[in-house]
Amino acid sequence: MATSPISANDDYDSKIRLIKRSLPNLNEIRKSQDRLDRELESLPGTIRETFLGKDLGWAGIYEYSFEQHITFVVFALNKVELFKHAFKQPDPNQVILDEFDNESDGDEWNGGWESKFSKQDLIGLVTSLRKTILCVMIYQRTMSTMIEEVRLGSDEALFHAVRIDRSAVNCPTIAARIAKAELTNDKYFFIHLISALKGLSKRHWRSYEDLRYALFVLCEMGLNNLTDEELENLLVKQLKLYPDTPNARKNLRKQYNAAKKINHLK
Repeated sequence: MATSPISANDDYDSKIRLIKRSLPNLNEIRKSQDRLDRELESLPGTIRETFLGKDLGWAGIYEYSFEQHITFVVFALNKVELFKHAFKQPDPNQVILDEFDNESDGDEWNGGWESKFSKQDLIGLVTSLRKTILCVMIYQRTMSTMIEEVRLGSDEALFHAVRIDRSAVNCPTIAARIAKAELTNDKYFFIHLISALKGLSKRHWRSYEDLRYALFVLCEMGLNNLTDEELENLLVKQLKLYPDTPNARKNLRKQYNAAKKINHLK
């Protein structure tokens, strides 16, 4: 079978390496929020309140595009020079991943770029990024995309966003929709909102979250023309994200095509 033009692109291998490098971190992302919750609960009340501060909140970041969200994180982590250097290299993704792999957990945070960021800023940006990655794993959309869909009138996107991050009710776009529902006594809306506030159920944690994440990343990186053979080789044989069954190619093609149709917000 003939290979697609993208396979001949020198950048192809770099993008596939990025996906391979990021996948092992997904299990850690799944567990990290629960671990953080437990650690915060173990702190004495006064220490916890001092650590979190009075102005903690991050829902507003979802009003920005995902690219802007990442930019804020880069500045908060004071990685501007790293990214400038990386983008001058033949394989920027590799340079960035290597830097974060080699970074010591003991490195002290100093307020980010020009010390412009507070501790609450950092907590909010990192937490919202973690929630966005979880949203990609479950729904193949960033939280920014969800909010854009809410802005365009989708209550389903609103409920999805709240399931991922209950603090998203503070996002101005969602708050405006809730206010409208209050004024119109939209009981149907609030029934679904109450359900969404319960968070993700086990049903949402069914198999193939990693596969959905990989498909999202493929599309975001412009790998939109992979053949059935390439999809099977990458997702079944290399990444082992889908079982090796007779219908693998057909099912992967269906999910790949669906992922390409999603209007990811830039």
